[in-house]
Amino acid sequence: MSTAASLEETIHEEVIDTTNQHESHKTPEPTRIIAIAVDSSKYSEYAFDWTINNLVRPESDQIILMNVRPTVSFPGVYIAANIDFSKEFEKIENANKAESHELLTRYAAKLPPHVYNVKGVAMRGDPRDEIAFKVEEVHADMLVIGSRGLGAFKKTFLGSVSDYLVHHLKVPVIVPRPSEL
Repeated sequence: MSTAASLEETIHEEVIDTTNQHESHKTPEPTRIIAIAVDSSKYSEYAFDWTINNLVRPESDQIILMNVRPTVSFPGVYIAANIDFSKEFEKIENANKAESHELLTRYAAKLPPHVYNVKGVAMRGDPRDEIAFKVEEVHADMLVIGSRGLGAFKKTFLGSVSDYLVHHLKVPVIVPRPSEL
């Protein structure tokens, strides 16, 4: 399979797993699994902080941090079918992957030290599909996701990841909205 073809596949990489890594503390079975979808926006950061300050039970909850990076594509690449873009695809994918992994690591580092059970998952694809799939796969009890605060016009034409997930997931979806941002 060519590199370009393989980059079209869905990818889920477990970046962080702190389960049972604390010598002085055996991580118990989590009572709740809280999935938090994160990106580099201030809305995502607000949702993360809100979750940690208002929702998480540190010693008993498992936190699943999720980030979805875009699929690499070049407009018109199939028109120039005789040109090999695999190195360019791979370079961009590697940069996106490193950025996603760094973002998850940065969010995990913000967690209080007594949050023992944390996983970080980097994914590639459409955020709506990937987050929905992963929430179901890990049997999350809820999802927390930020909202960009799109107006009705933009939401109609651009769509909203949080709006889609609120209407399509079987678990509660919490969308903390700051009073000002």
